[in-house]
Parts: sequence; structure tokens; C-alpha cells
Amino acid sequence: MRVYFTSDEACVLRLGGAFAGACSRHEKFADLDPAEGIVAEFFPEDPALTPAAFVLDEKFFASPPEACEVYRCGFCTLLRLRRFAGRESGIRPLLQARIEGTLCTLYRDGCLLACAEAEGKFCVHPLPHCVRSARFLPLRAGKKTLAALEGETGSEEKYLLLFAGEKPVFESFVLSYAGGDTFSAVRALHDIAGHTAESEWTAEDGLRLVRASVREREGFDAAKQDARLIPFAFFETLLAQGDYQKYLAPSLLARAEKIGEYLGAFTGVLLPPSAFYLEYGSVNAAGLVYPKGDNLFDVRFFAAPLQEGKIVNILPVEKAADASKGTD
Repeated sequence: MRVYFTSDEACVLRLGGAFAGACSRHEKFADLDPAEGIVAEFFPEDPALTPAAFVLDEKFFASPPEACEVYRCGFCTLLRLRRFAGRESGIRPLLQARIEGTLCTLYRDGCLLACAEAEGKFCVHPLPHCVRSARFLPLRAGKKTLAALEGETGSEEKYLLLFAGEKPVFESFVLSYAGGDTFSAVRALHDIAGHTAESEWTAEDGLRLVRASVREREGFDAAKQDARLIPFAFFETLLAQGDYQKYLAPSLLARAEKIGEYLGAFTGVLLPPSAFYLEYGSVNAAGLVYPKGDNLFDVRFFAAPLQEGKIVNILPVEKAADASKGTD
């Protein structure tokens, strides 16, 4: 089985004790046999983080640990290491606040963690490694006030975590947010069209969404994009619940509202790994991500052939590859 390795933090990868190269968001691959098992070791460049090691066997790929995500593509598997543990040991309290009956504590124990305690119950939530500092503040969302943690990331995006009592009810990187009659947030989706998602919520048994909208980056013109990118932009726009119909040819517009049901509940769009082209040739397809369990996902590839810059069909890559062979 071909396995592609990526890591959210730059690191060095070692497989079976042998150096396998630098590993980051750019893929590194190796051919492995899960029945035999092999030790994978990740050594982070950041000295504040500790190395991570896993035995890559059938159990690992069926039930990945919390620090990893596994994406099953059929012809290959993608393994993403999401986080490393911090090297610093020992609990070090940083700040504390009481907000509407919730006692909030920020502390460090290898990494930054937030603890919320209310009515004798508590929850501990690890923060992303990119969060450099944080503060607690009250955030009104309708008739209730929630405990909010705002984290600085060193970029234009802030990390935002909301607690209703001891329960985390919202976690995201946001461009902006505000409280009031509703809680509102603006998030960057980091896709081809530069979508931002705007949402409003009210605090009723947690958080209840009352309005959502998306908008493209100012000046984005789908008609001026490279034809090879249009299928990816289409699937990303469909996922974002944006104006995906503008990518469709007239022959497909009549069935536009059924496309979501046809594709199913996918949660992400991936570029195919290099093994895809060994399997299917030069078919231009996008990988759609479907959750299958904790930290486990299946990836299905769909082609979206074009005529005059518009999508005329959406079909599984297997059928697209067969059709391509038939025209050779």
C-alpha cells in the first residue's frame, strides 16, 4: 500500500529506523505493508515539540490515534499528523476568569489547554499549536452570555473557542466576530474563489444557527480561471454553499439542485496525490472527503469535464477513465 505522509508542523520522517526525508504539508510517500507493521517516527523542527512515533499496522489505519488523520483513497492512503506534544512538562497556570458561572482556566501542560468548569462538571480542551497567547472574555449571544477564549495566532485570523457552561460549542479560526442580539463570525475558507463565510448564532441549548451566507473574494472571475482549476473551484463552492450553478453548462442546470444529493455529504476537497495519475492517467478530477469515523475519512474522486469552460457532467473517476480510454 502506498502511504503519503504530511505534517502540520515541519519535521523529519523516519520509517523503520531509516531516514525518509523532510515532511511538512508537502507529501512524502512510501510503499508499506500494514500486515507487517512498521514504526514511523516524526522529529519536529521546533525544539519546543517532542517527537511522535506510531506503529503503522492494520489497527492504526482502521482506528487512527487522535493526533493523526487517515484518508483512504482506495489505491493509496494519506496520513496527516495534526499535532505534536509539547516538550515542556508540568502544569503551569497562566490565567483564570469566572464568566456567568463558568470558571475558565488557561494553563500549559506540554501545550496550551483551556479548562471550563460549571456545576461540578468540567472539560479540558487543547489549543492549536499556532495559538501563541489567549484571553477569556464574556460574549453575549441573545439572552445568554457565553465564555469565550480568543487566541492570537500571529496572522490576521484569531482562534475562537466558546463554552456554554463547561461544554465547548464553537471552535474556529475567524477573521472577525461580535456578540450582541446574536453571536456573529466571519471565517476565511481558504479556497480558490477566496470565499468568506458569515454566520449568526443565538445561544439556545448550546448555539443555534440563525443565518449563514458566503461571498467570493472581490474581483474573482470564474471565467478567467485555468480550465484545470474549474472543477476544484466548483466542488469548493458547492461545499461552501455558494453560487455553484455558474460553473454548470445549460444541459446540467436543470439537475443542479440534485447534485448535492448525488455527491453525498462530503466535508472537504483534495488535490489528487501523484499515485492517482498512475492509476487513472491524465483525468482531471478532485477528491471529495467523507467522514467514516474518528480521524478516519474516505476519499472519492470525481471528474467534471468541460465544454466551452462549463461543466457538462459529474461522474466518478472510474467512469471518466473508462470513457477516456474509449476515445483513445
